[in-house]
Amino acid sequence: MSKLMNRKHRRSMKKTMGADATETLSNKMSQFGKLPEHCNTCQEDFDKQDKEMIKSWSVVVKQDVVRLFCPECIRKTQEALDASY
Repeated sequence: MSKLMNRKHRRSMKKTMGADATETLSNKMSQFGKLPEHCNTCQEDFDKQDKEMIKSWSVVVKQDVVRLFCPECIRKTQEALDASY
């Protein structure tokens, strides 16, 4: 379990949400520390303290690999996908 959540919080969550949900949330919180410092496509810097960036950037997690994408790269990818259809 993640050290970001103390024992009291984990026990409370297990009672209300169940053990599986608690474990999943705990794992996701621990992966936040693995968040890259820049966009994986264009290398634009990411500021973890900027609330607007946190809301607008996209995070993709697959098999413990955390990837970060800026809104511009997401837009370009979506346009390319739309054009291919």
